[in-house]
Amino acid sequence: MDIELARQVIRTAFSSSAQLQTLLPVLKQRCTAEEYQSYALSIAAAVDTIGSGLTNKAIAAHPGLATEIESSIAQRGHFS
Repeated sequence: MDIELARQVIRTAFSSSAQLQTLLPVLKQRCTAEEYQSYALSIAAAVDTIGSGLTNKAIAAHPGLATEIESSIAQRGHFS
């Protein structure tokens, strides 16, 4: 995987994880506590899978991206 593709994979993984997390407040408001707990755990598992299955692999292919990501987040609040 070239570094530009790795960046694209990471950006998409971050975006997907963020979108899933936006569901949490709505689920908390509109579901029972038991339903919310189930969805929250599923979202956490999905975000973890995205991280380990995509982000970590892309960073392993290009370790220098870890510093690039941290710097981007510190400066802009997101990786772009």
